[in-house]
Formats: sequence, structure tokens, C-alpha cells
Amino acid sequence: MKNILILSRISLGIIFIWYGMLKFFPELSPAEILATKTIDILFFGLIPAVISIKLLAVWEVFVGIGLVFGIYLRYALILFFIHMVFTFTPLFLLPELCFTKAPYAFTLVGQYIVKNVVFILVGILIYKEKFNKIVSV
Repeated sequence: MKNILILSRISLGIIFIWYGMLKFFPELSPAEILATKTIDILFFGLIPAVISIKLLAVWEVFVGIGLVFGIYLRYALILFFIHMVFTFTPLFLLPELCFTKAPYAFTLVGQYIVKNVVFILVGILIYKEKFNKIVSV
């Protein structure tokens, strides 16, 4: 079980580094428009899109590095969980981008968001293994 969780942590970290790195390069990330629109709504237009996408990129890469190398893991996981909460906000703030027929028929963007349920579950398992010591069943 422990080896599976280590591989899961590293895999999740690689995904975060990869997705985060794409956001450093304009128009390379398929989530750029979704992310900048969501951040714009959440922060009332106070953060320019060119800055918000870079901040998100730094956030994701930091989380990814923490997960891959197991450094600052508690902080990386806290930032991961905060990030995951915000990834679901477009379902409510931008339903026209997420659904063909709300609330059950997702667009590709909606599917991209909902897959984060699996990420969250992996994050919970990593957190429990590292900081709460899961009892073997």
C-alpha cells in the first residue's frame, strides 16, 4: 500500500508540474481561458489575466514539486486542497462552459473539472498516510 501511495503522490505531482508549466507559456494550456475567467470572477477583476495565470502556474508547480519530492508536503497538500476547491467553482460561475445540459451533461471542460474528484481522493490518501498513519485493514 505504501509503495502505491508513493507512486500516486509522485504521479499527481508530475501532473501538477506539467499542467503548471504549460500556464507559463501563453495559449499553451488548454485550461488558460477557463482559469483566467474563473479567477477574474472570483477576484472581481482585480488581477489582470496575464498575472493571474502566472500566479496559478507558480502555485501548481510548487504543489507538484512538493508532491514529487515530498518536501514541504503538508504545505503542498494544503495548497493542493485549496486549489481543488477552486477548480469546482466554474461549474457554478461558468455553467455555459461546463455543461451542454446542466447538471448532468458535461462539456469537455466540465469533464476536465470533474476528474478532480479522483485527484482529491488521492490527495486525502496521501495526507492520511503521511500525517495520520492509515491503519491497515
